[in-house]
Amino acid sequence: MSEGVAAVNGAEAFARSAEQVVAYLNAHTPLTDWSVSRVAHGEQIHVHVHHDRILNVGDRVAWNESFCSRMSAGAAHVVRDSRADPDYADLEVSERVGSYAGYAISDDDGAFFGVLCGVREAPLAADETVDEELVRLLSELLSSQLRLSRGIDRGRRSAEIAEALAHSDALTGVLNRRGWDRLVADAQERVDAFGDPVAVAVVDLDGLKAVNDTEGHRAGDALIARAAATLSGACAAAHRIARIGGDEFAILASGVVSSELDSGFAGFRAALRRAGVAASIGCAAAIPGVTSVEDAIAAADRAMYASKRAHRGAGAR
Repeated sequence: MSEGVAAVNGAEAFARSAEQVVAYLNAHTPLTDWSVSRVAHGEQIHVHVHHDRILNVGDRVAWNESFCSRMSAGAAHVVRDSRADPDYADLEVSERVGSYAGYAISDDDGAFFGVLCGVREAPLAADETVDEELVRLLSELLSSQLRLSRGIDRGRRSAEIAEALAHSDALTGVLNRRGWDRLVADAQERVDAFGDPVAVAVVDLDGLKAVNDTEGHRAGDALIARAAATLSGACAAAHRIARIGGDEFAILASGVVSSELDSGFAGFRAALRRAGVAASIGCAAAIPGVTSVEDAIAAADRAMYASKRAHRGAGAR
């Protein structure tokens, strides 16, 4: 890859375009808050926001309870008075959103990505208008930018991930800490720019010290290697496994939102049980503008230790 091509970052380009669009619409329409949101797994999350009163980066709402879901299903793209519109008045959010405009954004494969939308607390006055064609045009331009950005990043990310995967742990063959850190940086970039769902889990083996003390370190190493093989065997294409400490592993999962943490990592718990590997697991999700991937790792680590304390308490009883 040439130096000029390598310097292009699609994620940064899309983020810049999205932020310019919401800032422009905020300045040139009567709606006070504009957002580029991501919709995934039944959840809408606001990723790029020009905030005034209502919306913030990281705000989440159930998709079927949102104005944007009604718009996407065929209701009006511009709503002058949500409380008087029969397609929107029954939504709970209409109590604090009086007017709305929105158009869908498509992803690089043509699938639904999210929505460019604007809101205001008050209904539009008689002399106020929102140019629906302008909002439609800007949403189409963002769709085009998204396709371009994803395409640019595909080759760049493939090379970076291949380089990260080359950093493997000698004992287990999974990623080592250096490779893991590279994957975390890539995941953070996707969260910030595209709102891609990313979750993490931290896995710590239970009883390794006892194995080392009673059976020797060779037996302890064999247990660590068996745990790594078990976790790797439970992996799907969206998962990456790393050994980040002596008996501690981390899992990065793309496509898992916070409401699906238990189900998203259930396969790993089940695989460890079947293999007879006792372990404590904690998990957490990254949220754009709220919880970074590193913050999610720290939260997962805390949850893991809480689980370990619970296991010890249960054992004492």
